[in-house]
Amino acid sequence: MKAKELISAARRRPFRALYLLGVVLLFLSMAGNFALDGVLYALGVYEQKTVTLADTDQYTLVNMEETEPGVLVSTTGDAQLLLTPGTLVRRLRLVAVYSGDGGEKDLYYHLPGMGYTPRLRVWPAVDPDGTSWTYTLPRVAGQNLRLDLADTAGVQVQVTALVLNERPAWYTYFIPGGWQLFWLAVLPGLAGCALTLKREDAR
Repeated sequence: MKAKELISAARRRPFRALYLLGVVLLFLSMAGNFALDGVLYALGVYEQKTVTLADTDQYTLVNMEETEPGVLVSTTGDAQLLLTPGTLVRRLRLVAVYSGDGGEKDLYYHLPGMGYTPRLRVWPAVDPDGTSWTYTLPRVAGQNLRLDLADTAGVQVQVTALVLNERPAWYTYFIPGGWQLFWLAVLPGLAGCALTLKREDAR
């Protein structure tokens, strides 16, 4: 099919053409993320490493106490682990066992000139076994991270490891997230409506 015929078909069916364009752009975005991460792992920018509570030079506890090896207890409702691993972190996986729920397990990062704020926060994907929480950070995130382990006092957390920059399976890059699916559903439809209204006004 010639280019003129494709353009003509797109004009007759703007919604179909825009949704197809949205799918193509989403795929290119996911493929680009896959390729870029591959390069950064190959160059060693993302260093895969495991931090345990024995690595005391790489973290600081705030409102938490280590009551026995590998076991932390929150002393207030703002229990934090400040992580300074000395490497850029793209992904972090917390492996731990809680005595209770512990509440939200948020991960905060900060950018130059900015402290830890709710705008720079990442929520985890919880593994089915309930003992592993995985966070994916933006590539622009700094090296200093704040992991909120509990939001009530008296919560006991047995921390096995903090696994940094664990490389995910290749196919996970091509599974769209909730927001990606939302915008894919909404934006082409809005653009198609705008084009249709503009065409009707021009008549």
